[in-house]
Amino acid sequence: MVKINGQKTAGQNDTERKIMEAAEEMFLRNGYNMTTTTMIARKAGVTHAMLHYYYRTKEQIFIKVLDRNLDELLASFHPVMKKDAPFWETLESGISTHFDFLMKHPELPTFILDTMRFNPELLESYKPRIRETLLRITGFHFSIIKDEIAAGKIREVDPEQLLLDIITLNLSAFIMLPPARKVFTEISDTRNRQILENRKKEIIALIKSRLYGKL
Repeated sequence: MVKINGQKTAGQNDTERKIMEAAEEMFLRNGYNMTTTTMIARKAGVTHAMLHYYYRTKEQIFIKVLDRNLDELLASFHPVMKKDAPFWETLESGISTHFDFLMKHPELPTFILDTMRFNPELLESYKPRIRETLLRITGFHFSIIKDEIAAGKIREVDPEQLLLDIITLNLSAFIMLPPARKVFTEISDTRNRQILENRKKEIIALIKSRLYGKL
């Protein structure tokens, strides 16, 4: 790839962005197996040859899409983890940040589950990258939960189980609602968003009650 002073040109960056956005949309809509590089190129508005100029295989594009999402997830947590805020404010922000990321990528959880089921080999070499990202986020929250328990300010809970509760509660909304909308077709996009916003509030209330219900 030609670069100017070692940097990609604006046109190259724009082309890569279009390819990534098209690939993510196609993967999430059709699944990995049913998505072709021809479909991605057509959606991105580039030639098939141009797509392969940037990425030689569909697997490379898939990994790049995962990178893009993990980078975005980690970046969204940076303000939460850097801000010196009270415990509950920090934890509530963490719950909201994770939920809001999923709202932005609502089909991602189901896509990852389907990939684990039908194409596990794609994720095998990528496990260290996923593990590293998740441990950075959960490790921070694990630490502040332990400190708050030690200070006697919240109920004594298993921090690991609490984090699993938060993650699974958040994920379940995005795993269950899409198939529900196929049955209840009258659920509009506006109503779907209202349901998700209310679900986020409910999850935050449940976790707060779990921690402060009875000391």
